[in-house]
Amino acid sequence: MESDLLTEYRSRAAGVIARNKSVLDILSKQQCAGAKVVRSVIKAVTACGCIGINGCKNPPRTGTTQIEGELCEDCENIIMTEMGEMFFYFVSLCNALGIDVAEVVRRDMSRCDMLGPYSLR
Repeated sequence: MESDLLTEYRSRAAGVIARNKSVLDILSKQQCAGAKVVRSVIKAVTACGCIGINGCKNPPRTGTTQIEGELCEDCENIIMTEMGEMFFYFVSLCNALGIDVAEVVRRDMSRCDMLGPYSLR
């Protein structure tokens, strides 16, 4: 099911990115989209205040995100929109390079399964 969703998204992204198919353009736009995600999260903390970040030292492998509170509906919508744009350019880069998005996910899942908590990400 998920593979079908990724395949459908990949074909839609290929149809939408009619302009600026240059891999350099895709790379720069992906980087800008990633920066917008970061900025949106920071604004949720600083401008809205719906979440806070407790930046203290984390003991290793505790699983804590250091986020306090929950995103409000507005911030969640903004962040999801920005993540969607970032994902669009990721998929567009896969298309430009002839890489199957589902295969990227499968390989990374396999790596996570194999290395478990020792993948050190």
